[in-house]
Amino acid sequence: MDFLKLLIVGTVVCGILDLLTARVTKKSTSSLTHFTIRAPINFAFLGTVGMVLSIGAIWFCKYEKTDIPMSVFLILIVVIIVPSLLLMVAPIKYVWDVIVENDDITVIKGFIYRRHWKFSSIQYAKAGRGGLKVYVNGKKRKAFAVDTMCPASQNFIERMEKENKPIIYPQEDKAN
Repeated sequence: MDFLKLLIVGTVVCGILDLLTARVTKKSTSSLTHFTIRAPINFAFLGTVGMVLSIGAIWFCKYEKTDIPMSVFLILIVVIIVPSLLLMVAPIKYVWDVIVENDDITVIKGFIYRRHWKFSSIQYAKAGRGGLKVYVNGKKRKAFAVDTMCPASQNFIERMEKENKPIIYPQEDKAN
């Protein structure tokens, strides 16, 4: 019962934070010098649907006085509850942001992890299924990634083109 209460409270709190974030967030930014790339509010909606379904399943089992086997409960937690919670939290400010201000790029992950780069230090970017993997001078590994589903990601791509930074697109398979 405590777990069910925790899920309900967590869903309500995240939902309220997402609604407040949606009201405060600018819908579109035309500036190429000042913009923030953040997960879209649609992620929160998908997370809310997953949480409501899992809360409904647990509530139904409690109402019917049926015990959920531990293996099924663990699968429910790992496959539905944790990803839904992460989706609900993603659009909140400073959870996952790429902030571009003139030449400065700040990448924030999970309120705590912050890295700073300069736009002038970007060497190239590789386009893939999920978005752009950005590489900076002096590093062989990617510095950060930009998800192309996010609203301001097009601004980042346009800024890369404006700064004459190459974007490497995957080759089409010529066998088809």
